[in-house]
Amino acid sequence: MARAAQFERNPRIDADVQLLLGRFRDLIPDGRVIPHEEIERLIKLNRQSSRYLTVTRRWRDVEFHEHHVFLDGRAALGHGFKSLTPEEMVRYSHRTVRQVGRKLQKAIRVAALPDPSELTADSRIFQARLMVAVEQITSTHKRVLIDLSKAMQPPRTLPRGA
Repeated sequence: MARAAQFERNPRIDADVQLLLGRFRDLIPDGRVIPHEEIERLIKLNRQSSRYLTVTRRWRDVEFHEHHVFLDGRAALGHGFKSLTPEEMVRYSHRTVRQVGRKLQKAIRVAALPDPSELTADSRIFQARLMVAVEQITSTHKRVLIDLSKAMQPPRTLPRGA
């Protein structure tokens, strides 16, 4: 039996990650943006290259797991990576949870599209199990997700008495 090919870690990528960790060793969750241009100059890679993406992904993983700093590219609006503040981290998580809920709703609609008569017996069984499982997940957690959404909204002001 043939052995599966093993991928070896590229030492140049690890060296670039260490370079970024050394340069940005004082990162804290303070909302600062680290521009792509500065990273490109430091590791001598273009941001469109796959190696740049690999290096920055690994660097961001280390910052997250070891230093508890979350670097978000979307929050930086294409200018680099933003070190999210604690408040922004909570909002990011809330937004992500809401996205998961929308993805589950879409999954239900997509799984329900095929007519069971068009499916094989195994696929019909799987479709039914999938529909039940996703429906159970969404119905169980729907109330919690609604409460979370309400908690993130600012409190409503009461009308003043005349």
